[in-house]
Amino acid sequence: MDNNLYQTDYELWLEQQREAVENRDSDALDWENLAGPLKDLTSFPRHLLNNYLMMLLLYLMKTAVQRNTYLDFSSEWMINIASHRIFIKRLMKQYPKTLNSYLQTAITPIYEEVLELLLLEKDWKRNQTYDYPNFCPFTIEQILDKNFFPNDQRITLADNQISNSGITND
Repeated sequence: MDNNLYQTDYELWLEQQREAVENRDSDALDWENLAGPLKDLTSFPRHLLNNYLMMLLLYLMKTAVQRNTYLDFSSEWMINIASHRIFIKRLMKQYPKTLNSYLQTAITPIYEEVLELLLLEKDWKRNQTYDYPNFCPFTIEQILDKNFFPNDQRITLADNQISNSGITND
């Protein structure tokens, strides 16, 4: 076996390892290098959840705080909120055992990072900064609720009003 392949052509090495596992060929497995990628696989869902949650919290906070400054806040913020909720929902469905309990512990450290990013932002037109709470002001239920948008007075939609194509069933 070519142990150097791991260093020179990772994709080919990975394909060879997959084939060795499928064929139950333990002699063809690169035992020396296999542990690293397997460890990466175990942390992958959490890494994705962290990224999605970071963007979701970022836009929830922008909507909550900057909405008062910009009454015409961007619909792009709402699209970002909605899309990251969808990403999280898909991920949670795919890895429920891994992520359900992790989500509870992820919010606080992720919010701390979001706060660092938000504090970099300034309203240059008005020469002012924004005040954000030190702790995440939203519950997990609010964060994941498709109808929750801070400071929003929209009419909420029932599940049966939206189809997969986005067209109402009424």
